[in-house]
Parts: sequence; C-alpha cells; structure tokens
Amino acid sequence: MMSVLGQSYYLSCRTRIGRVTARAMLGALRRIGACRSFKLPLDALSLPGPATSGLMKLWSRLHWMGEDGMMPPDQLLAIYRLTYTWPGDGDVVELGSWTGLTTCYLATACASRGRGHVYAVDTFAGTKEGGTSYDAVARHGGTTWPAFRRRMREADLEGRVTALVGDTVEQAKAYPGNPIRVLLIDADHSFEGVRRDFEAWWPHVAPGGLIVFHDYAMPEAGVRRYVDEIVTRRDDVEVSPGCVHPNVFAVAKELGVRGEARVIREAVAEVSALCAATMSGAVRVGEGLAPVAGA
Repeated sequence: MMSVLGQSYYLSCRTRIGRVTARAMLGALRRIGACRSFKLPLDALSLPGPATSGLMKLWSRLHWMGEDGMMPPDQLLAIYRLTYTWPGDGDVVELGSWTGLTTCYLATACASRGRGHVYAVDTFAGTKEGGTSYDAVARHGGTTWPAFRRRMREADLEGRVTALVGDTVEQAKAYPGNPIRVLLIDADHSFEGVRRDFEAWWPHVAPGGLIVFHDYAMPEAGVRRYVDEIVTRRDDVEVSPGCVHPNVFAVAKELGVRGEARVIREAVAEVSALCAATMSGAVRVGEGLAPVAGA
C-alpha cells in the first residue's frame, strides 16, 4: 500500500511549482550531506519537467521499487532518461520484458514525449541463455504473460504497449511498428544471443536511432564482449553516448549524412550531461496491450 506521504509527493511533483520546490529542498539537503545515496523518487527530480511528471504519474499507480522486476532502480532511471531524451521520431522496442517493469518506464517515457509506441518482445516463458528458463518463472505458473498484462493495466499503459509474443529473432521478421527510435536489447545475454538480436533488429532501427545494451557489466554474460569486439568497431555506428551506467551501454546508428551527424553529437552531449548528473548525485534545477498472432 502506498503511503500518504508518497502519494502527496507524487501529486505535488506533477506540477512545475512542486518540482521546483522539491528540487530546491533536495539540493539544500545534499549540500549538508543528507540524501546522497541513490533514491529513485528523489533523483528523478534531475529530469526535465515532463519526464519527472510522467514518472510521478506512473509511481502513483505502481510502487517505484516495482515487484518482481529484473532491473535495479538506478538502471531503470538511466534507461528512462535515454528513452525520453533521445531525439527523433519512431517507436521503442524492448527485447526481453519479463513482467513488464522496464516496459512501463519505456512507455511512460514515450507518453511524456507525447509520441511513440512500445513493442515488448518476449516468450513470457522465462526463456534465457542455452534454451533454459529462469527458476522464478515457476512462481508465475510457467508464464509471466498474465503478470505482464496486469502490470500494464495497473499502470494504465495498455494503449501505449503492444506485446510481440515469441522468439526475439523470429518476431523481428514481422515487426509491425514504425522505424525504431530506441532499441533495448535485454533478452539472451550470451555472445551469440546478443549477436542474433542485434543483427535481426538492426534493419528496423531508424538512422540516428539508439541501441541500448543492458547487463553490459555482467561478467558471465557475453554482452560486453559483443559490444566491445563487434558493435563499437562498425563503421555505421556512433559509439555514443557509450557507458551511461556501469551496466548500460548505448550506441547510435549513423545517420549517414555528415551535416546531420551534428544532431547526434548534440543529443549525446545532452544525454551524457544528464546521466553524469544522476550518477554524481547532482540535481539540475530547470525545468492496447495486444499480443500479436503468430507467436
């Protein structure tokens, strides 16, 4: 049950005056050494106004810590920030959705921008590397699909999210959405699994689109090796923003036009500055759901 204090905070921070007041108070507390550890509801104040307001609306429906999610709060905020800030038009695709916690953040980022749809791609059977499954899927009766649908309904994001139920590579062959503005790769974490997902979805990424790799720091996974050995050496990849969090690495698909490359560089500079602010604890004062057949 969400506390009265929490609900009051979220309601207040959905207004400009509330955000400005909360930022000022947080800045004062941190200057005297308080509230320096990562607290997602507080550090969200470093985001631009509409992005903060969107999160407050989400958290008034779902607790910010989430339930049975696989991504820690600081990484959720880093990916939310990227999804909200990255320029351009197009949709968002998430490979690996589990029970939809990260999906909610991606969809909220799109809603806060006023455009974009999220496609969540998963077998919802707890599938992981080597053809095995996560033990935790047993708690859901062998499928996380009901939990995913429930979370979208509770977050009031059913109209912003479409689930593509099935293997990530197979679903790429019949992708029904617009060119992809942000692609989050967080499914099979083996070297070959990341390679297959990247190659299958790369053609759908819009020029200038962002590709985000989660679990970059996971030592037993192949994500970092694939990114470092293959992705960052491609001529058609802009190796920026780069490592926005120790466990999150992002690159951009080249626009292919020299003059337009400036757009990417400017976006990278803005996103990097915002991410650095969150990682250092600084705060800036400024301002449906339908499974696709064929799974």
